[in-house]
Amino acid sequence: MTTPIRRRGLTRIGKLLSKLADSIGALFFLAAFSGFIIQVFYRYVLNDPIRWSEELIMIAFIWVVFWAAAFMVPIKRHVTLEVVYDIVPPKTKRIFAIFSMLVIIVSFVILMPATLDYLDFLTRKKSPVLRVPMHLIYSCYMLFLVGFTVKSGIRLCKLFGSDWRSHI
Repeated sequence: MTTPIRRRGLTRIGKLLSKLADSIGALFFLAAFSGFIIQVFYRYVLNDPIRWSEELIMIAFIWVVFWAAAFMVPIKRHVTLEVVYDIVPPKTKRIFAIFSMLVIIVSFVILMPATLDYLDFLTRKKSPVLRVPMHLIYSCYMLFLVGFTVKSGIRLCKLFGSDWRSHI
């Protein structure tokens, strides 16, 4: 059992990591938005579209989507099927949540080796314009798998705790 002092320290670290994740996500979004503005300016003002900004936007968008899904959006805020979930009692919601977390954890752990294998395959390819190695572009998916699996594991542990009602 954790002591109140240790729990406060862990909470402080968690908040710091959350702010860091939000800041990184904001930077990815800023990169995508800046690339978009640059592309609009060059295409419609100068009538001379540039290729690298389109690729930058695509890369930043891929990263912001997976980064936000893994580290910025709370796990209870992801898309869910609430038609049945909202009408059942709390104990049934807990069972649904436990089952969901187990399915996510098992599925994502099964996906990890294949994802690593595919990322290894992509080491030989580069993006057409910026020449960024493709495995770096798509490695955000592995971060998503790991991050979401960890978040699911944490929620699963909390669902088995005495304060489970606040985590359904």
